[in-house]
Amino acid sequence: MPRSFTYVNGVQNTMRRAHLTICLALALLCTNGAHAQSDLFILTSDFSTGSTAFLPADATMAQVNLLGIHSDAVGHFQEGRLYVINRLGQDNIIVLDPADLTTPLTQFSVGNGSNPRDIEILAEDKAYVTRYASTDLLIVDPRDGTELGSVDLSAYADDDGLPEMDQMVRVGNHVYVSCQRLDRNAAFTPGEAVLVVIDITSDSVSDDIALSVTNPNTVLVAGEQIYVSASAGFGDRAGGIEIVDTRTAASTGIAITEQQLGGDLSLLALRTSNAGFAVILDDNFANSLVPVNLATGIVGPPVEGLSGGFLAAIAIDGNRLLVGDHGSFSDPASAGLKIFDATTGVLLSGPIDTGLPPFGIVVMNTAPITAVREEQSTVLPRDTRVGDGYPNPFNATIRVPFAVSVEGAVGMHVYDLLGRRLRSLVSQHLGPGGYSATWDGTDDTGQTVANGAYFVRLHTAGNHSMTKVMLLK
Repeated sequence: MPRSFTYVNGVQNTMRRAHLTICLALALLCTNGAHAQSDLFILTSDFSTGSTAFLPADATMAQVNLLGIHSDAVGHFQEGRLYVINRLGQDNIIVLDPADLTTPLTQFSVGNGSNPRDIEILAEDKAYVTRYASTDLLIVDPRDGTELGSVDLSAYADDDGLPEMDQMVRVGNHVYVSCQRLDRNAAFTPGEAVLVVIDITSDSVSDDIALSVTNPNTVLVAGEQIYVSASAGFGDRAGGIEIVDTRTAASTGIAITEQQLGGDLSLLALRTSNAGFAVILDDNFANSLVPVNLATGIVGPPVEGLSGGFLAAIAIDGNRLLVGDHGSFSDPASAGLKIFDATTGVLLSGPIDTGLPPFGIVVMNTAPITAVREEQSTVLPRDTRVGDGYPNPFNATIRVPFAVSVEGAVGMHVYDLLGRRLRSLVSQHLGPGGYSATWDGTDDTGQTVANGAYFVRLHTAGNHSMTKVMLLK
């Protein structure tokens, strides 16, 4: 069986754009090859107390213990302000001016016991706040915390009565809210996860997108696509990196599975729209960091220079890969912020002392990732082949990845067991690269075909490749 290739749907169009807008504050790729470093705001924690640190651009020593915060907090940088979200037990948000990281501009409650998880600034006087222990998405004025209203998400609650809303990303006039839907009455068993789509002009739910992965932990946006990493249940290897196309309001499938990753997926950071790094846990909860390429489905070898203990945070700043390493029992001295080359994976500096161990990394730069042709050229496939479809068997849609090694006319079609062509999936001129096509189980007339086995055949001048898929309605 040829190697399975996976790819983000629509990246061929992405590569042709002069600029790809990506609303991701934690990543930056400069197209001219020069990568300016950003200031870093670091949240630190030993799980009983919390603090903050600051590492100026190009510095090798951090300013530590700047401001006491909750031991369980996350950070956000947007519109020139830093936001510290103090989660379960404190339930408030601290707003900081980067010019003075020791004195809050304001600090406001978001409701006792509400457990805030994320904030998205929509305007100077308006923001959304997700609350894990509430059914209402909160609308506030981020300047002083004045409550402006809420959006009811109770329709997405599971059996415990809560949707477990977590992270948000914005695309145009819509905010996409990840709802983990973990049943706390059944040991937080993951149910069907969903992205709830909020129209920010009306502050109302406009749509929802069911995810095929469960227990999402990272949500990133790249242009019009949303990347979701999810761990499902620990040890079951049922999670992965899923891609959602906001233009169709539907998932394009899982780009890389936990089976391919070789462990439970806990964190994801992107360097470009195709390449990044994932933190995975093995059966003994040892942490490792691996490079992933969503264009080829390739998972690289683990990055060296890490402790094997808890990796609390990862982020990317230009060509710097930033890792918050908590150290391990056998190597506690390895705790600190570590900086790697994001292309080669070579350790550049660290561990940098952050006072308490690093728990969150906020890159103080909102410039977007750019998917550039130079990045693609390093991962061009050597062979023209079709990969394994996913999910397989399928009952709604199946995503079939394929790779093209030589520019030219490409066709990919669905055939039944008698060799009759039922559906044309691809028929166009393509350049070298990774692609994918989606089949919804219909023929060229729009009629649903019968349950059973089918062949998907890819052909170019002088080459062909085939894979078998199974439809079960």
